[in-house]
Amino acid sequence: MDINSGEREARLNVPMEGETPFEDSLREALKDLPTEQSVVVVPQPEGEEKQEEPKPAMRDQVPISPPVYESAGKVIPPPPTSGDEISTFQAALIFVKTEARAFDKALDDLSELSHDIYYGLEIAKDAPVMEKLLCLIIGSGSEKFPAKEKSRDHKAASIIASAVQNNPTALKEVGNLWSMLVFPTCGSEFYEAKSHGKKDLVSILRNRLGREKDPHTLKAKVTAISGLLKEPVIRKDFLDKGGMEMLLAIFLKKGVDFDIVRKKVLELVNDNFLDEGMGAALREWPKMPVSEGKVCRTKGHMLEDGCWEYQVDSFFNERQTAFWAKEFSQKLRERRAEWGDSIQDREL
Repeated sequence: MDINSGEREARLNVPMEGETPFEDSLREALKDLPTEQSVVVVPQPEGEEKQEEPKPAMRDQVPISPPVYESAGKVIPPPPTSGDEISTFQAALIFVKTEARAFDKALDDLSELSHDIYYGLEIAKDAPVMEKLLCLIIGSGSEKFPAKEKSRDHKAASIIASAVQNNPTALKEVGNLWSMLVFPTCGSEFYEAKSHGKKDLVSILRNRLGREKDPHTLKAKVTAISGLLKEPVIRKDFLDKGGMEMLLAIFLKKGVDFDIVRKKVLELVNDNFLDEGMGAALREWPKMPVSEGKVCRTKGHMLEDGCWEYQVDSFFNERQTAFWAKEFSQKLRERRAEWGDSIQDREL
């Protein structure tokens, strides 16, 4: 306490009379401790097994080859409350495969249900049903149920188109079956007896184009083909078997009524081979350079890859209001300029 002010003050660390300073006390307490620095070695018991390697962190335990990403996701079956619908669908599959009395009603039921992803997948997985539908599309029904009666070929095309539309899982299933489906057991009646070997869907359909009298039915068939071409396996096979020549032959069918088919053909080519925004596989077609007009006017060359511009332009000159034809021709020319004259030239 300050005797002058009467206030308490902190005491300075000044030793009082008879008191040992703090530094001296600390030194006295530590004088017996060792001052050398050393590393302490802990002895290990003899014969102890080698320690296991430390496990990597969880972030480093990712598999070298992760599973392939499936964008389609799992196809969920209908809820149990859809019992009547499922029964109708299952019965329709059986009736189509066996050509039962209810065959036409079965086609109607499949037409209504094929829009559903689950039912579309089930149709695509059923090889006998798919073959029946494809046989109807190429115009080869049976004596009991001819393809051209009651629009059976039209219905079959609509079923397949709906089953694979926006349904990549179903489309892949058709691709898995394609090596078998492309050579159907039907269609031989459209060939002369002297022709030999297996007949594929493309050649059969092309061989009977003259029998296609209904534009709306033919348009439905082109729509079904367009959907199937989204699968790489089917698209490659289609190109290899002359599918583009068949499409150009469809485009050249006579009559104003077939303009709706012509437009659908150009949409197919654009969506599958030219327009990346529509999911097209670029640089797969055309495979040959542009041909001269005089070449495209000859019967033996008029359907070649190099004649598409000539044939489409000729149609537009006759039908000036068909601006979709002019737009297609411009798009094809742009792609040719971008890719070069032909895929074949780029591969050499």
